[in-house]
Amino acid sequence: MWDAKDLRSDIAVATVLKLALMPFVAWAAGVFIFGLSGHPLYTVVLLATLPSAQNVFVYAQRYGVAVPLGRDAVVITTVLSLPMMMLVSVLLAPG
Repeated sequence: MWDAKDLRSDIAVATVLKLALMPFVAWAAGVFIFGLSGHPLYTVVLLATLPSAQNVFVYAQRYGVAVPLGRDAVVITTVLSLPMMMLVSVLLAPG
């Protein structure tokens, strides 16, 4: 059985992917593919900044695969999503 200490780098990668890369990809897709700006772009990026879904942990626990990874990724992204949403609001919120 894996311990959370063994998965620290995996947890960090999952957190960075969810809270940094996913909003960036949402922004890039919104701007360059869909031509969004203003409120629609802000909404898309803000929604991409939401924490990992609880389903991640539920599935990990149900199937007994990487439970500490799922648990910790959900908890950490939940805690850090609010500061990230505030950053997105500062950068993208329409005046």
